Amino acid sequence: MASIERTAYPRFQRLLTAQDLQRLFSPAPQELSWVNGFARQSDRRLALMVQLKCFQFLHYFCTIDQIPPEVIEHISACMGLPPQQEITYPSAHRSLYRHHEAVRKLLGVQPFTGPRARSDAVRIAREVSLIVNTRIDIINILIAELVRLDYELPMFGALVKIAEKEHEAAEQALYTGVWQRLTVVQRRWLDELLLSKLPERQTRYNDLKRSAKKASRQHLDQLLEQLRWLESLPDSDALLEGVPATRLKHLSEMAAVMDAGEMKDLSPPKRHTLTLALMRQMRVRARDDIAEMFIRRIGACHNSARDELQAIQARQRELSEELVAKLDDVLELLAQDLDDAETGRRVRELLAPHGSLEQLRADCEAIRVWSGKNHLPLLWKPFSSWRAAMFRMACALRFEATTQDRHLIDALKIVLANENRKAEWVADEVNLSFASQRWHKLVRRSHGHGHPTNRRHLEVCVFSHLSSDLRSGDVSIDGSEAFADDRKQLLPWEECQKRLAVYCERAGIAATAQGFCDSLKRLLTDTAAEVDREFPHHAADVTISPGGEPTVKRTTAKEIPASAVALHTTIGNRVAPRDLLDILLNINHWTDFTRHFGPLSGDDARLRNARARYLLTTFSLGTGLGVNQAARHLANQVSPHQLSYANRHHMGLEQLDAAHRDMTELYLRLQLPKKWGDGTKVAADGTQYDFYDQNLLVGMHFRYKKMGAVAYRHVADNYIAVFHHFIPPGVLEAIYVIEGLHKAGLSVEADTVYSDTHGQSETVFAFTHLLGIQLMPRIRNWKDLKFYRPNKGTHYKHIDRIFTDVVNWRLILDHWKDLMQIAISIQAGRIASPMLLRKLSNESRHNRLFAAARELGRVLRTVYLLRWINSKEMRQEVTGETNKIESYHAFTKWLNFGGDVITENDPVEQQKRLRYIDLVASAVILQNTVDMMRVIEDLRAEGVEVNEADEVFLSPYGTSTTKRFGSFHLDLKKPPEPWLRESQFRQAAKQARAASDKMKDNTTPTKGKRGKK
Repeated sequence: MASIERTAYPRFQRLLTAQDLQRLFSPAPQELSWVNGFARQSDRRLALMVQLKCFQFLHYFCTIDQIPPEVIEHISACMGLPPQQEITYPSAHRSLYRHHEAVRKLLGVQPFTGPRARSDAVRIAREVSLIVNTRIDIINILIAELVRLDYELPMFGALVKIAEKEHEAAEQALYTGVWQRLTVVQRRWLDELLLSKLPERQTRYNDLKRSAKKASRQHLDQLLEQLRWLESLPDSDALLEGVPATRLKHLSEMAAVMDAGEMKDLSPPKRHTLTLALMRQMRVRARDDIAEMFIRRIGACHNSARDELQAIQARQRELSEELVAKLDDVLELLAQDLDDAETGRRVRELLAPHGSLEQLRADCEAIRVWSGKNHLPLLWKPFSSWRAAMFRMACALRFEATTQDRHLIDALKIVLANENRKAEWVADEVNLSFASQRWHKLVRRSHGHGHPTNRRHLEVCVFSHLSSDLRSGDVSIDGSEAFADDRKQLLPWEECQKRLAVYCERAGIAATAQGFCDSLKRLLTDTAAEVDREFPHHAADVTISPGGEPTVKRTTAKEIPASAVALHTTIGNRVAPRDLLDILLNINHWTDFTRHFGPLSGDDARLRNARARYLLTTFSLGTGLGVNQAARHLANQVSPHQLSYANRHHMGLEQLDAAHRDMTELYLRLQLPKKWGDGTKVAADGTQYDFYDQNLLVGMHFRYKKMGAVAYRHVADNYIAVFHHFIPPGVLEAIYVIEGLHKAGLSVEADTVYSDTHGQSETVFAFTHLLGIQLMPRIRNWKDLKFYRPNKGTHYKHIDRIFTDVVNWRLILDHWKDLMQIAISIQAGRIASPMLLRKLSNESRHNRLFAAARELGRVLRTVYLLRWINSKEMRQEVTGETNKIESYHAFTKWLNFGGDVITENDPVEQQKRLRYIDLVASAVILQNTVDMMRVIEDLRAEGVEVNEADEVFLSPYGTSTTKRFGSFHLDLKKPPEPWLRESQFRQAAKQARAASDKMKDNTTPTKGKRGKK
């Protein structure tokens, strides 16, 4: 049965802040008039108003004892009545029912009674059960639809019965339909997957769930064998035809967390369906992993060739010095007063002492060949050692061109056909229009000298371009996810046109191609003119070299007042230290974030004391201890298996994200964080984590100079993290900017992103603008950045030297429709923005859309760079916000005291580990903020003056009040700490009493003039 805590069934929140009360339960003027006209006595008016406001919030009538006292107290204060914390109705009296009927009539709501209401609910549940995954999803949609249809919500149990019945029917129909497509042999084979093999004592089902390891030759062979085995299995795509993609993903996730013993306990139809879904998902993942290994191996070959070229050039420096010395000797001979014959004889003796010039020619040729940056002739050596593996990977995947140009695919077929040839030159004619002239010189030769094509260089050339085209999206892989054809996932332009006007208005951009270009041109022209006009005023901070490279003086941080430092010290002295487990217990009492955890099926958890298990698991993995070390040191007598089981079966990625959102939403409702920021701006950055290396996430990071992966995060301007994801080194962090904003899922939507220099690119500038996002990176390395003029004939008095090129407005104008189609498709969730931006950030030979996005990004980045030069305040703002996320990284590393290495190789578990780390960090941040607010309230209650300006300099990243070490014991019987609402409600009650006394004074007759009753 589904638990009410895991659904959207309306309930009163555990914590109601003053802001919540004001927003949700304050009567409107027309509601006050309606209540005053319906009831005469003040207690009846209050009762009716409470029923109205509670129904508006809950969409059903709750019992009187379920209404929080603070809600009644707030409503009575708003009505100018004496403070009350409860309402009453006479026993055996119809007042309560009359109030219910009056509220329904006012709001136009019909009770959930009769066959029609139930029929509507059953119809809705039946329709959505074919699409969604769990009973919880059905209940949530059913609630939303019943509210939309103006029904009063029935009791939760009634919704559960309807949802469970329809979900069970839909599940059985799905499992039975798939099972009936299987032959007897296929069913027997699927059952044999769950049988143990000797001597390994492991099942083939365990082999089915195996993830790719690092890109070594041995692991590549294992992965290729895995894909070959998966391809030989029953065609899961045909057997699962008609099942929605979201259902397939959910089924595969359920199968992935189960072991063979748990699968045996399921009915044969369900067991076989889950196994087929897992087979399909692992087949797709295997193709993605092989393609990633292919790209990485080609990249490693090019890096080895470049290193070899540098080594050759280093060895040739001595040879170059010898040739220069000989040239100097020749010049000295020419300077002597000798006749031409004698000069020629001595020069010959100097250059050819043994009578031959061949050695001199060879030395000159060697320097000529290797003096540049052409490493292509050296590729064969590193490629040859991996040649067999590269061919196996190319044969295992089915490549398709995403453009009309199929010359690379045709060349690949020729390469594969000549795999077993030994001759260096082959007779095949190959169209090399996809390759550069350097490749032409290596691969082709004149017809008069034998076969025209060099087989070895052709192989390296084709595989190199295949790798680059996979990255840019010019080539796709059939049956892949990361390398699929993006064109099939975009919204049709006809559908985009229907959304265009609303979308452009929301994003703040013009809805026509010409209007879009005109506004951009006007923006660039006006910004450049303004910067040129004001440039002399910034001479102390900005200079431009003769070569046109700007130099910007480093910004200085704002000075922290002594009073703010004193306030920080006072708070630290007044807050008692807490254990991390006590903090997690407090936060769970306030937010109930553990309600999101439970079986992936949506059923209730059948764990003994599930809440404690979830908190201990969060602590174990969020601090880096791991389940083994945590079980060894926890005083709660929990085993590693119990912690691991809770993590794998009850705490998925989506559930961890939902728990984190609960904490963030409560944090956003507090007043102190609003003084640091409103949450509409985030800083984006990554930090390195060490990993076990048996996976494809890990790599060598060029900035950190060591192996690991990057934890990419978005941290809001009020210090809380709102997005987190592990990405491989070498992947541009900027491509996750849009994904982070779209996946935050908070009530406060961010529209500005601060980042470091590597958090931006021309393509990212383009699509953040199209999606209504303002990108504000911190700028360094000016030599890598270019400025673009709005027109060729436009010149400037002070800043003319910084411009190096002119914007191609025609390119943007011609491809405006394509750019908008992509932006609307991203906003609609049809395509993942990191996947698309990763491809569009790579140079493409055919894709003019890449060129258009790059040109648009050049305009926007030039505007931003000009503003960066012109505004010291903006530079300070960006630096300050990016410093926050660097402080957050340090804060999470301090909390992750159990170990500095992520010991997971499974891709899903790796991402979950980062969620655990940030979940613990958010709990400590929330606790620290509540403590600071409580101390500030106490100080003001004691008469100590606290300057609000000093509160801006506080930070929730304090560590002095958090105990990481000591006794690890979760005491569920320990009374939870009170929330801040006591002081808020005390103030509200005080105001209500003052208002009530004032009303009494106005109505009480003065002495000697007593009126009649």
